[in-house]
Amino acid sequence: MFSKLFVFLLVIVSLAVFIYSSGINYQQHTDIKRSLVNHPEFIPTSEMANLSAGGFGNIVADSYWLSAIQYIGSNALGSEYKAYLFAMLNLITDLNPYFTYPYQIGELLLPSYNERYENLSKEEIQKNTDQAIKIGLKGIEKNCDATKVEKARSEFNLKKLWTDESYQNTCRDPMIPYYLAYIYYWNLHDGMKSSQYYRIASTNSDAPTGARTMAAIMQGKSGDREKAIIMLLSIAESIEGNKNTLCQQLSKELGTSLFSAFSARATLTGQGLQMIESARQEMVKKLEEQWVDPTNGQNVDNFCSTYLNKAVREMNLSYLEQADSKYFQDKKEHAPVPTILLQNKYIDYNPIDFQQDPKNKQGIEYFYSSDNNAWDYRMGEMR
Repeated sequence: MFSKLFVFLLVIVSLAVFIYSSGINYQQHTDIKRSLVNHPEFIPTSEMANLSAGGFGNIVADSYWLSAIQYIGSNALGSEYKAYLFAMLNLITDLNPYFTYPYQIGELLLPSYNERYENLSKEEIQKNTDQAIKIGLKGIEKNCDATKVEKARSEFNLKKLWTDESYQNTCRDPMIPYYLAYIYYWNLHDGMKSSQYYRIASTNSDAPTGARTMAAIMQGKSGDREKAIIMLLSIAESIEGNKNTLCQQLSKELGTSLFSAFSARATLTGQGLQMIESARQEMVKKLEEQWVDPTNGQNVDNFCSTYLNKAVREMNLSYLEQADSKYFQDKKEHAPVPTILLQNKYIDYNPIDFQQDPKNKQGIEYFYSSDNNAWDYRMGEMR
């Protein structure tokens, strides 16, 4: 009887201590939460937050996350929230490294800049971008399979990324590498790393389908045209459907022509490109795919012709880059557009991109991008 009474009293005392300590912890976190919103410079260290969490790190992380959202909303108009956003997100992801939204918010908000309502120096913009990269890489480390990450990073046959199980679903959330890829190109003009992280994102079955195409495009923007062509044709070969066999056949035929041209890169000629362009047009006719306008919500991702066309575009850009390198040696400047190369007889053929809209007199034109130090393409008026 005495032993039962002792156990009962022990339970009562333990419960009282738990309730008391929980009340203290709750009060501490309430005070910290208020401080986070009103005085974010007093953000606690991860060690302090973990100690006061009492083993409930995930719950505390959720509380801080709500505070971070409130802090962003309270300071959104002038973007003052960026001053402490990284520290807040870093704390949250230290408490719960598998909570993926904070990584994404950091990647989206920190590197963004709108001069209409923001007034940041170049140094501040660069600091925010560096912090976005840091939080994104932390997300990769905590939420992705490191072995699969390295495999996807170095794989140029994109078909393997979503057909070979050893690559699939590299990350718990594909948007972490997807947004990281965006930052690397659009903020840092690093096409190579951008392509790598688009590849990592594309291994996930729930990743945006555009990640596959962007991986190939960014490889091209890094100056590696040959690898970009390999990647584009590998996407074409992976397309499913009734005409899949024809697509594979045409992809291999075009690949043979393109890589033959690359093997003779020193003597790449306009005549050779014209032959490739004629072959592309004939292949597109065989596929019998009607061109659709993706701006109207129509999907061209499953069109074989989309990737054959883009592969030839990369060859066109390679041809212009080859000629421009000679132009630069002679003129000590880059030719801004192909017509300059043609007029000065550095090329004997002005390649026309497949994407042309005669009705609206618009089309893709090639130009030298001083931002990327490479030849690129943009929508412009047809000439």
